[in-house]
Amino acid sequence: MASDENAYSFTTKATRYLNLSNLKADGFPMRRGGCLPEITLAYEAWGQLSASADNAVLIFTGLSPSAHAASSGEDLSPGWWEYMIGPGKAIDTSRFFVVCVNSLGGCYGSTGPGSIDPRTGRPYGSDFPTLTVEDITCAGHELMRELGVQHLHTVVGSSMGGMASLAYAIMFPDSVDYLISISAAAQAL
Repeated sequence: MASDENAYSFTTKATRYLNLSNLKADGFPMRRGGCLPEITLAYEAWGQLSASADNAVLIFTGLSPSAHAASSGEDLSPGWWEYMIGPGKAIDTSRFFVVCVNSLGGCYGSTGPGSIDPRTGRPYGSDFPTLTVEDITCAGHELMRELGVQHLHTVVGSSMGGMASLAYAIMFPDSVDYLISISAAAQAL
């Protein structure tokens, strides 16, 4: 993936990028084989992480939304979950540090088939490794660790994001207190 944030004109001013290239010496292993030598995750965040880092909420998007789930001081445009995220709302940013991650393999700034493969200098295209919900979940988990969060208060997702939130609770059961999965299946065919 290009490191130039401006290459993603469809992201917002509030979108942040985290390169996870230093996490594993052999790259980011994919569940169905192959690995990515590095990954970049696009995300947005609201609220403040508490001193004890115990108030984090991770939101996994569905298949089509970006990480812009709500407006912020950095970008006033309404997000796709504007009525749910913010001070005094269901996901209360005056109480919680909220992170919405663009899924690995997505088209809103996180590494995906359109990203540049650093080994070839060309887009991955059809050479992008087969992606699973568990891969998306592991990437989200690594993002939160890089942000200083070892334990989530809540993991949330709808549709495909709901599947990722279910996978999170299964894969990292000691790392999350609450799960909110909306309109999601327990497995894909």
